[in-house]
Amino acid sequence: MSKRLILLLVLCVHLTTSAAILAKRKTAEQKEEAVKEYNEMRVSEAKIKEIGNMHELKYDYELEKVANSMTGNCEFKNGDYVLVPAVKLRQFLEQTKARVITVDRDVARVLYHPLQTKVACVELAAPCPARYVDEEGFCLFGPRDEALRSDTKKGPLGSHCDHGLADNGLCKAALKSATTRLNSLIFTVFAVVVMIFFKK
Repeated sequence: MSKRLILLLVLCVHLTTSAAILAKRKTAEQKEEAVKEYNEMRVSEAKIKEIGNMHELKYDYELEKVANSMTGNCEFKNGDYVLVPAVKLRQFLEQTKARVITVDRDVARVLYHPLQTKVACVELAAPCPARYVDEEGFCLFGPRDEALRSDTKKGPLGSHCDHGLADNGLCKAALKSATTRLNSLIFTVFAVVVMIFFKK
Protein backbone atom coordinates (compact mmCIF):
# COMPACT_ATOMS: atom_id res chain seq x y z
CA MET A 1 0.00 0.00 0.00
CA SER A 2 1.51 3.32 -1.06
CA LYS A 3 2.29 6.09 1.43
CA ARG A 4 -0.19 8.39 -0.35
CA LEU A 5 -3.04 5.91 0.11
CA ILE A 6 -2.20 5.46 3.80
CA LEU A 7 -2.11 9.24 4.27
CA LEU A 8 -5.49 9.54 2.55
CA LEU A 9 -7.02 6.88 4.84
CA VAL A 10 -5.63 8.61 7.94
CA LEU A 11 -7.08 11.92 6.73
CA CYS A 12 -10.51 10.33 6.18
CA VAL A 13 -10.50 8.86 9.70
CA HIS A 14 -9.52 12.23 11.16
CA LEU A 15 -12.30 14.03 9.29
CA THR A 16 -14.83 11.45 10.48
CA THR A 17 -13.82 11.74 14.14
CA SER A 18 -13.75 15.53 13.89
CA ALA A 19 -17.12 15.75 12.16
CA ALA A 20 -18.56 18.07 14.78
CA ILE A 21 -16.12 20.77 13.70
CA LEU A 22 -17.56 20.71 10.18
CA ALA A 23 -20.93 21.97 11.30
CA LYS A 24 -23.29 23.86 9.06
CA ARG A 25 -23.35 27.58 9.68
CA LYS A 26 -26.35 29.85 9.69
CA THR A 27 -26.15 33.12 7.76
CA ALA A 28 -25.83 36.43 9.59
CA GLU A 29 -29.42 37.25 8.56
CA GLN A 30 -30.74 34.01 10.07
CA LYS A 31 -28.88 34.70 13.30
CA GLU A 32 -30.27 38.23 13.55
CA GLU A 33 -33.78 36.98 12.78
CA ALA A 34 -33.54 34.44 15.62
CA VAL A 35 -32.30 37.11 18.04
CA LYS A 36 -35.14 39.41 16.98
CA GLU A 37 -37.61 36.64 17.86
CA TYR A 38 -35.97 36.10 21.26
CA ASN A 39 -36.17 39.83 21.98
CA GLU A 40 -39.84 39.98 21.01
CA MET A 41 -40.50 37.19 23.50
CA ARG A 42 -38.49 39.04 26.16
CA VAL A 43 -40.55 42.19 25.56
CA SER A 44 -43.76 40.19 25.95
CA GLU A 45 -42.51 38.47 29.12
CA ALA A 46 -41.34 41.78 30.62
CA LYS A 47 -44.75 43.35 30.02
CA ILE A 48 -46.67 40.39 31.47
CA LYS A 49 -44.40 39.89 34.51
CA GLU A 50 -43.60 43.61 34.96
CA ILE A 51 -39.84 43.24 34.64
CA GLY A 52 -38.37 46.73 34.40
CA ASN A 53 -34.77 45.73 33.67
CA MET A 54 -35.20 43.19 30.87
CA HIS A 55 -32.19 43.68 28.58
CA GLU A 56 -31.94 43.37 24.83
CA LEU A 57 -30.10 40.33 23.47
CA LYS A 58 -27.52 40.77 20.72
CA TYR A 59 -25.76 38.11 18.69
CA ASP A 60 -22.18 37.90 19.96
CA TYR A 61 -19.46 36.59 17.64
CA GLU A 62 -16.89 36.38 20.44
CA LEU A 63 -19.28 34.10 22.31
CA GLU A 64 -19.72 32.13 19.08
CA LYS A 65 -15.96 31.48 19.09
CA VAL A 66 -16.32 30.04 22.59
CA ALA A 67 -19.19 27.84 21.39
CA ASN A 68 -17.20 26.67 18.36
CA SER A 69 -14.29 25.71 20.60
CA MET A 70 -16.57 23.14 22.27
CA THR A 71 -17.88 21.46 19.12
CA GLY A 72 -14.91 19.25 18.36
CA ASN A 73 -14.95 16.95 21.38
CA CYS A 74 -18.33 17.42 23.10
CA GLU A 75 -16.64 18.99 26.12
CA PHE A 76 -18.93 21.81 27.25
CA LYS A 77 -16.98 23.97 29.66
CA ASN A 78 -18.51 26.23 32.29
CA GLY A 79 -18.17 29.99 31.94
CA ASP A 80 -20.07 33.26 32.07
CA TYR A 81 -22.89 31.77 30.01
CA VAL A 82 -25.59 29.09 30.09
CA LEU A 83 -25.77 26.34 27.47
CA VAL A 84 -29.17 25.45 26.02
CA PRO A 85 -29.52 22.58 23.50
CA ALA A 86 -30.97 24.00 20.27
CA VAL A 87 -33.68 21.32 20.14
CA LYS A 88 -34.95 22.37 23.58
CA LEU A 89 -34.91 26.03 22.57
CA ARG A 90 -36.81 25.26 19.35
CA GLN A 91 -39.41 23.21 21.23
CA PHE A 92 -39.82 26.03 23.75
CA LEU A 93 -40.42 28.56 20.96
CA GLU A 94 -42.96 26.26 19.30
CA GLN A 95 -44.78 25.66 22.59
CA THR A 96 -44.87 29.37 23.36
CA LYS A 97 -46.34 30.19 19.95
CA ALA A 98 -48.93 27.44 20.43
CA ARG A 99 -49.73 28.89 23.89
CA VAL A 100 -48.92 25.59 25.58
CA ILE A 101 -49.36 26.04 29.33
CA THR A 102 -46.55 23.70 30.43
CA VAL A 103 -43.18 24.72 28.97
CA ASP A 104 -39.58 23.90 29.85
CA ARG A 105 -38.86 26.02 32.93
CA ASP A 106 -35.10 25.63 32.58
CA VAL A 107 -35.20 27.17 29.10
CA ALA A 108 -37.58 29.89 30.32
CA ARG A 109 -35.19 30.82 33.14
CA VAL A 110 -32.39 31.31 30.62
CA LEU A 111 -34.32 33.02 27.82
CA TYR A 112 -36.13 35.37 30.21
CA HIS A 113 -33.20 36.17 32.51
CA PRO A 114 -33.35 40.00 32.51
CA LEU A 115 -29.57 40.51 32.64
CA GLN A 116 -28.61 38.28 29.72
CA THR A 117 -27.36 40.49 26.88
CA LYS A 118 -25.64 38.18 24.40
CA VAL A 119 -26.32 34.93 22.61
CA ALA A 120 -24.50 32.72 20.13
CA CYS A 121 -25.52 29.44 18.52
CA VAL A 122 -23.67 26.70 16.66
CA GLU A 123 -24.77 23.56 14.84
CA LEU A 124 -23.02 20.19 14.93
CA ALA A 125 -22.31 17.65 12.22
CA ALA A 126 -22.32 14.87 14.82
CA PRO A 127 -24.40 14.67 18.03
CA CYS A 128 -23.15 14.69 21.63
CA PRO A 129 -25.68 12.25 23.16
CA ALA A 130 -24.05 12.21 26.60
CA ARG A 131 -24.90 15.92 26.92
CA TYR A 132 -28.31 15.65 25.17
CA VAL A 133 -27.14 17.78 22.24
CA ASP A 134 -27.97 16.60 18.73
CA GLU A 135 -27.00 17.92 15.29
CA GLU A 136 -29.12 21.04 15.85
CA GLY A 137 -26.36 22.11 18.21
CA PHE A 138 -26.69 24.51 21.10
CA CYS A 139 -26.86 28.16 22.09
CA LEU A 140 -24.92 30.03 24.75
CA PHE A 141 -26.64 32.86 26.63
CA GLY A 142 -24.51 35.26 28.67
CA PRO A 143 -23.06 36.87 30.64
CA ARG A 144 -24.97 35.38 33.60
CA ASP A 145 -24.50 31.70 34.44
CA GLU A 146 -27.32 31.52 37.01
CA ALA A 147 -30.59 33.26 37.86
CA LEU A 148 -31.04 35.09 41.16
CA ARG A 149 -34.19 36.77 42.42
CA SER A 150 -32.20 39.94 43.03
CA ASP A 151 -31.44 40.12 39.28
CA THR A 152 -35.03 41.13 38.54
CA LYS A 153 -36.29 44.67 39.12
CA LYS A 154 -40.06 45.05 39.08
CA GLY A 155 -41.71 47.77 37.04
CA PRO A 156 -43.00 48.65 33.57
CA LEU A 157 -40.92 47.67 30.53
CA GLY A 158 -37.74 49.75 30.40
CA SER A 159 -38.27 51.47 33.75
CA HIS A 160 -34.98 50.24 35.27
CA CYS A 161 -32.43 50.70 32.49
CA ASP A 162 -29.00 52.05 33.49
CA HIS A 163 -27.73 52.54 29.94
CA GLY A 164 -30.80 53.70 28.03
CA LEU A 165 -33.49 52.01 25.97
CA ALA A 166 -33.19 50.06 22.75
CA ASP A 167 -35.74 50.67 19.97
CA ASN A 168 -37.82 47.69 21.13
CA GLY A 169 -38.13 49.08 24.68
CA LEU A 170 -35.64 46.68 26.25
CA CYS A 171 -32.62 47.91 28.19
CA LYS A 172 -29.36 48.47 26.35
CA ALA A 173 -26.33 46.58 27.62
CA ALA A 174 -23.36 48.47 29.02
CA LEU A 175 -20.66 49.02 26.43
CA LYS A 176 -17.13 47.94 27.24
CA SER A 177 -15.10 51.08 27.77
CA ALA A 178 -11.78 51.66 26.02
CA THR A 179 -10.10 51.49 29.44
CA THR A 180 -11.61 48.06 30.13
CA ARG A 181 -10.44 46.74 26.77
CA LEU A 182 -6.95 48.19 27.31
CA ASN A 183 -6.70 46.67 30.79
CA SER A 184 -7.75 43.30 29.41
CA LEU A 185 -5.08 43.51 26.69
CA ILE A 186 -2.37 44.51 29.19
CA PHE A 187 -3.32 41.61 31.48
CA THR A 188 -3.17 39.13 28.58
CA VAL A 189 0.27 40.35 27.45
CA PHE A 190 1.55 40.23 31.05
CA ALA A 191 0.26 36.66 31.51
CA VAL A 192 1.98 35.51 28.30
CA VAL A 193 5.29 37.12 29.35
CA VAL A 194 5.11 35.43 32.78
CA MET A 195 4.40 32.03 31.18
CA ILE A 196 7.36 32.40 28.80
CA PHE A 197 9.65 33.48 31.66
CA PHE A 198 8.79 30.49 33.87
CA LYS A 199 9.18 28.01 31.01
CA LYS A 200 12.83 28.97 30.61
